[in-house]
Amino acid sequence: MDQFQKKQESLKPYFANSYGCAVFSSVAKGGIFFVGGAYGAGEIYKLNNDSSERTLVGKVDLIQAVGGFVLGGEVFSEIIFFETEHDYNRFMSGNFEFSANAKAVALTANVEAHATTLGNTGLQGGITADQTSVAGIDRGRSKLEYTKGMKVFTLTMGGLMYEATIGGQKFNIKEQMEQKSVKVEQTEQPSPVAVQ
Repeated sequence: MDQFQKKQESLKPYFANSYGCAVFSSVAKGGIFFVGGAYGAGEIYKLNNDSSERTLVGKVDLIQAVGGFVLGGEVFSEIIFFETEHDYNRFMSGNFEFSANAKAVALTANVEAHATTLGNTGLQGGITADQTSVAGIDRGRSKLEYTKGMKVFTLTMGGLMYEATIGGQKFNIKEQMEQKSVKVEQTEQPSPVAVQ
């Protein structure tokens, strides 16, 4: 969760305005030619309006079968924001699957996140993250953009893959928990050092 909440400044409005989110800190994806897949375990949170607290409400698995030409492997993190309680309940109601044309916004790994769009359009060679305009992160907009009540962001941790869609990802709720709020520290305090 910290790689999105503390290190990606552009996501702060989503943490502050979304009803909840599902976070997958590590998703492994790989394939060769026409066979491939992805798997990751994640957690589901409800968020409050100022993003100072989050409530862990469940655990979820992400499974994806990859079709078409696939070559390579990668490890990435993924976060799905739910715009309203209705969107959150739709995700929590059972098995949920993204449609074949679903797209994610790929974040760069630097502290001040700029985004590039990756999806069915393929990799955008020669375009830097600074030059790419992405709906949903434009600070000039007065309202955040969601697609069917959800917004998905990914952060590649390693690897290279010729295939970058989230279409066909299935989510299975493994466990719903007793709701316990967790306060989010906005700044990290150094731990005291004992002097001898």
